Amino acid sequence: MLKRKSILLGVIVIVVCFGITFVFADMKKAPKEREVISKEIIVPVQKVENKKIDLHLSVVGSLEAQSKVDVYAEVTGILKASGKSFLEGVKFFKGESLLTINDDKYRSEVLSKRSGFMTEIAGILPDLKFDYPESFIAWKQYLNQFKVEQELAVIPEPKNEKEKYFLAGKNIYTSYYNIKSMELQLAKYTITAPFTGEVIESDIKPGTLIMSGQKLGEFVNTSAYDLVVGIDLNNLSGVKEGNHVMIYSNNIQGNWQGTVRRISNKIDPKTQMVNVYISVSGNQLKEGMFLNADIDLATEAYGLEIPRKLLVNSEFVYTVDNGSVKLDKVSVIQKKENSIIIEDLQDGVMLVLKTSSIHEGITVTPVINK
Repeated sequence: MLKRKSILLGVIVIVVCFGITFVFADMKKAPKEREVISKEIIVPVQKVENKKIDLHLSVVGSLEAQSKVDVYAEVTGILKASGKSFLEGVKFFKGESLLTINDDKYRSEVLSKRSGFMTEIAGILPDLKFDYPESFIAWKQYLNQFKVEQELAVIPEPKNEKEKYFLAGKNIYTSYYNIKSMELQLAKYTITAPFTGEVIESDIKPGTLIMSGQKLGEFVNTSAYDLVVGIDLNNLSGVKEGNHVMIYSNNIQGNWQGTVRRISNKIDPKTQMVNVYISVSGNQLKEGMFLNADIDLATEAYGLEIPRKLLVNSEFVYTVDNGSVKLDKVSVIQKKENSIIIEDLQDGVMLVLKTSSIHEGITVTPVINK
């Protein structure tokens, strides 16, 4: 009897538990469905308006003097002091003496040779008077005007072959040309300015022993310079001799007008650029100075200029058509430091002004950038 009551009590407990479970299950709320949120993608755009663009090319280069000479000694001697020293920054006029080397010894040798030549001419006059009377007067006049301190004048021409052989036999021609050669050498003891300019390098001082072949310094014409710039092959086609150039500096005030003077035919193997030489002059310009140049090119474009960052894969830009992003191919006419000039986009096309977080085919809402 006791056992039966225990079984009945256990059944009742199980039924009660199941009841409580179903009650709590009914009380539990059903989970809410997740709401779908649609995110609108807004992109800034610009309506394309093509126009004629005069092309310019901005480049940087360094100045080189158009006329520049390395000054070398062709004789040996002691450098003499002068009123104007051959020092860096000193200006000289064309024909003015740059350097003078002591020539006392060599000059004495030249004077001695001239004196000997004078004696030789005096010695042939009696023979000329009797054998070649038609030439006697010319040689006598030459001797009368002869000055040992001055360069030899041109000797009279022989009247015939017989006279020429006579003069040759007397060593007149040999002596004459030997002295002329010495006079040329004597002139090398004084180095004169080939043009008006300025010393930009000086390697010697007065009293120094100068050796033949020794470099003495550098001398440049400060009135005319070439701005040497490197231009890549993509932009070279629009650069022509005579193109106008605006030149300016980041370090000093002012600007200068220049002209493309010549274009090299050689390509630098390292940079793949061609050197272009722009003629320019100005009081503030210095050898080796870096300057910026804005070259007017001989071509023009019909398109628009956009930031370089908008170019995709070197030849595409993003546009919007009916709310969808497209990739349109363009022709890049010119690349600048921060922008490019492109063609082949139709007027009215919506150009996307960003490239990040978008791709071809996505749906967007274009907003015209103001």
